[in-house]
Amino acid sequence: MQPLGVSVNVNFLVCLVLFLATRPKPRELLVASLAGACLGTALGLHGNILHRALEALSYCGAGAIPAVWLMPLLSGRSDLKLLAKLSFPPCFGFLTALFLHLGSHGMTYDHFLYGFDGSLGFQPSFVAGRMVTAAPWISEFTSVLYDALPLFLVTAYLLEERRSAAEGRRLFFFILLLGLCGAACFFLFPAVGAYWLYAGSFPFHPPPLSTVALVPTMVASAVPRNCMPSLHTAWALAAFWAAGKCNVLWRTVLRGLLIVMLLQTLVYHYLADMVVAVPFTLSLYALTAAVPWSAHRRRAFVFGVLSVAIWLVALRWGTSLFQVSPIVPWCGTLLTIASCWWLWRRIDRAAEIQPDAAPVEVPQPLGVHSDFQRA
Repeated sequence: MQPLGVSVNVNFLVCLVLFLATRPKPRELLVASLAGACLGTALGLHGNILHRALEALSYCGAGAIPAVWLMPLLSGRSDLKLLAKLSFPPCFGFLTALFLHLGSHGMTYDHFLYGFDGSLGFQPSFVAGRMVTAAPWISEFTSVLYDALPLFLVTAYLLEERRSAAEGRRLFFFILLLGLCGAACFFLFPAVGAYWLYAGSFPFHPPPLSTVALVPTMVASAVPRNCMPSLHTAWALAAFWAAGKCNVLWRTVLRGLLIVMLLQTLVYHYLADMVVAVPFTLSLYALTAAVPWSAHRRRAFVFGVLSVAIWLVALRWGTSLFQVSPIVPWCGTLLTIASCWWLWRRIDRAAEIQPDAAPVEVPQPLGVHSDFQRA
């Protein structure tokens, strides 16, 4: 997520989506628009037409916060829950920016991750970098999707909340837990990505593995050490799994865009930390799943936690073992992803057969009688 200082702020675009999803009254829309216009006048619009349009919408999203706060005067009602929802994205973005700034110094373990990726027979992040830079429009499109991850998450949240308020809260805590636990892992395995480590040769000239020493390294740039695990991958999986409960059209669109976004994610990450993000996400999904604490959830949680621990230890102290043969890293990667996918499907199928908490009552017209009423 972007910090508060930028002009186009995805966090305020999220506020706008949450505000519009409540179908606000005309007076509330007018106040939000006027507040956004004042911000636009004070801060200005920059860039091309698309950038200016997004910038203006982000200002309107920021203006939605005072509009909701003034609801008792505008429409004689108050919605503290909505005010809390709108306040969360910018506050979370601000705290995230502070945290990443504090963790932007010190040694990194990038050489170990680079060594693992190279043991696959090629450097995936360099290949992804060449793919997205093949044409300007491809780079622009994938970059927009990468920055728009909060919009994918709020879409998934609204779709879940439409099913039930409990499902919406469950997904919210799942997303929040991913961020908190992922931030803790950044200190265990700091890394910045080949995009920053080899900025001078990325993406066309990956350094040979023979020239990379498997030791901690120091990155001169003040770049956040937030690669391991890839939270972009983890949050994308959260939205990907939530999309499975939608209709075919929404499911196809959301999952297709998320797959393209993961291509841009690979540019800034290693394949190794994207792989570790899969069991990391599975363990927290099992912890917050809306099914009883059965053997399926226990198995998925334990497998996810153990897999993350094993991968972190193997990448830190056993990278040379992966370089014995490409078969070793490929087998470990495919086995981890396939096992996680199977365990996730077991939990998901268990949730599908859960009985509803209460039957929905269908009102009948007065004067109409039936045997069901007597029963």
